[in-house]
Amino acid sequence: MHYHKEKNHLVIEIDERIQGMTLLEFFHYLHLSKKTIHLLRQNKDYTLNNTYVDYQTILKDKDILSIKAYEQGRDFIEEESSLDIIYEDDLLCVVNKPSNLIIHPDDKSKMNTLCNYVSYYYQQTHQDLPIRYLHRLDRDTTGLVMFCKCALLQPYFDYMIASKKIKKTYLAIIQGHLPKREITIDLPIGQDRHSKNKMCISKTGKDALTHFKEIKTKGNYTLVKCQIETGRKHQIRVHLNHLHHPIIGDTLYGKTSSMIKRMALHAYCLEFIHPLTYQTIKIECLLPFDMEKIIR
Repeated sequence: MHYHKEKNHLVIEIDERIQGMTLLEFFHYLHLSKKTIHLLRQNKDYTLNNTYVDYQTILKDKDILSIKAYEQGRDFIEEESSLDIIYEDDLLCVVNKPSNLIIHPDDKSKMNTLCNYVSYYYQQTHQDLPIRYLHRLDRDTTGLVMFCKCALLQPYFDYMIASKKIKKTYLAIIQGHLPKREITIDLPIGQDRHSKNKMCISKTGKDALTHFKEIKTKGNYTLVKCQIETGRKHQIRVHLNHLHHPIIGDTLYGKTSSMIKRMALHAYCLEFIHPLTYQTIKIECLLPFDMEKIIR
């Protein structure tokens, strides 16, 4: 479907994939809550071909649906930074997070987080939007973080992440070499009872599935592609530590490294189906310099 932003509305041209659905069924496709649907109806915040209609109306090819979809007001303090924007459209902004930076402050009056940098970017590009991150990375981990610009579509992307329909791929540099060029670890992960900060392989933990693939070796180091099928805390780090090949620089599960001042983990690729165009969106982010120089 073709779509565009028009002030605080999302304007969508219905196509053959959606035609035949009722408006209510389309709202359900977007994973809107009952409360949101009720408010859209109550406030008449949508029109079909410039007319407010009942939500049982059947959608037809080439219909123009306009829905109030955007909120206003940046809710984090703007902080100047040279932000690396990897992908952006009217729904999403995907940012390359640098190392030694957390995603958001524990109090919105604080600064020096990725949300503050995104708020500054929105200000500079005249986007009066709340800052809504869809997932997080550890302080040391670099790479792709998704922000949702369209409040109406946030439940859809939350569902996509929760149901693992957004494919996440990481790159890590490990000590030593994998036992096989490709290996899958399917072992549950739970809280380490000896340390509140650590996770561990645990029979009583939650299912965790990670695929590892050797990309390149350099001496006693290996660049590994890591694809997670589940989203457990520290999943990649715990599974690699179980293989006795911790990520270099990972002081929690391994040890410090003279090669890098942080943990060598990078969120490299996000892949998903766009909710309105149905196209496969594949977003990649190059290896940062501090990791690239190790395996160059």
